[in-house]
Formats: sequence, structure tokens, C-alpha cells
Amino acid sequence: MNKFLSFIICLLMIPTWCAADNHEKPPTLIADGWTMVPKEGHGAEFEAALKAHLKMRMEKGDPRHWDTYVPVTGDKLNNYVVRSCCFEWADQDKYAKWSNEHMGEHFNETVHPHVQKYMHNFTEIDTRNSNWGENTKANFVGVTHFEVKSGKGSDMSASIKSMSTLAKDNGWPRNWSWSYPVGGDGGVTLATPYANYADMAPMEESFYDFVVKHKKSKKKAEKMFDQFNGAIKSTHYTIYRHRVDLSMHEDED
Repeated sequence: MNKFLSFIICLLMIPTWCAADNHEKPPTLIADGWTMVPKEGHGAEFEAALKAHLKMRMEKGDPRHWDTYVPVTGDKLNNYVVRSCCFEWADQDKYAKWSNEHMGEHFNETVHPHVQKYMHNFTEIDTRNSNWGENTKANFVGVTHFEVKSGKGSDMSASIKSMSTLAKDNGWPRNWSWSYPVGGDGGVTLATPYANYADMAPMEESFYDFVVKHKKSKKKAEKMFDQFNGAIKSTHYTIYRHRVDLSMHEDED
């Protein structure tokens, strides 16, 4: 088994998000994500300002729930990802109107003075091929971005569908979520949630062995993974920690 095959098997062994399993095409759901990098030396001030701004949003009755995540791996440990999910594209128009009517200059006056850089993007959630679950503990989230080779998009889509369908139909005990960035270099993103670091340890049965068992053929299993691996140009993996203290709390609604 090659190293890349081992890598994707490890990813799918870990716990993420969900969709109704029916024959109708589910609505396209999107997530809204902002990445902010505080100015050097402004970390504490930035966090205090963000906390105050989110509190104000709750007091104003913000119809969306915003969660903040910070990376615990990689070289961008000063990034703060503030994310809201999930809604349809048409909801974005309504939310933009609500923001214009209720937010005023609060963000610019409190948070913005401490921010060096912003990045913003929407991601489309692949609800049909994802399986997060209602009570998933996502104190940490592993995020893998796959850059897809030119001309290999259909192979990637087919392999995502076949692996996800097999996992859901046969009771794979973990969760996962596929999504597609709207802007930037595109590609495919796989999110995997963990309750804690212990959750990141491999399970006794690998996803590869799980596939072999249910395919009843090692050859068929390797063909499935070969199709997936053959569509990938590169990958990047980061683990994020959920900052509950910098997120909206349901008990404060």
C-alpha cells in the first residue's frame, strides 16, 4: 500500500456532518468563513474586541451562529477563523440586509483596529456525501484541502460518492464532511471532528480494511482508492481548536 493511500485511510478513520438520505437532490448549503490575523502585539486586544462584538450580535438577535477556530498545527497559529453554517445562497441576501440594518460601525470601531489581514470565502457543503451527525463533538476539527488535478474532477466526484455511500450504508462508526471552496484555488475540503486529542488515534479497523470487508475484494478496494489518489495533485492538513470563549453560546440566546 503506498504512502498516499495510507494517508487518506487515516483521514477517513477519524470522526463530521450530515444530510438526509433521500433520492431528491438536497438544497445547496453554504458556510460563511472569515479568517482574521491580528496585528503584532494585539492578540489580547483582538480577542477582547471579538468577544464584545459577538456578544453585541447576540443582543441584536443575530439570526446566525458564529464559531471561532484557531489552528494548533502548521505555521499560521495566529489565524482566527470565524465561521457560520449552514444556509442557502438566497439567505445571504437576507443576512446582508440584516447586517446593514443592525450592525452599524461596531465591528469597525472595536475589532478592526486590531486586525492586520482579512480573508473571506464561502464553501458549498456536500450534504449528500457527508455524515456529521446531530450530537457530534467538534472541540477540534481536522481540515484537509485537496488540490484536484486538471481534468480529474469527475474521478474525484465519483470516488467521493462511492467511498461515502459505502461508509454510510455499512455503518462506518465515524463522521465526515466534504465541501467545496467557492473562491480561491477551488479543490475539495474534508473536515473531520474530534472530541479531544485521544479521538485522533486510529481505530482498530482501518477504513481500508473496512472497505475490503464490505467490497469482499482487496482488488476492488484498491481500485476505489486508486481512483481517488489519482485525482489528487496535492494536500494540506491542519487541525483547528474550537474557541468556545470566542463563539456564540446557545445558553446566552
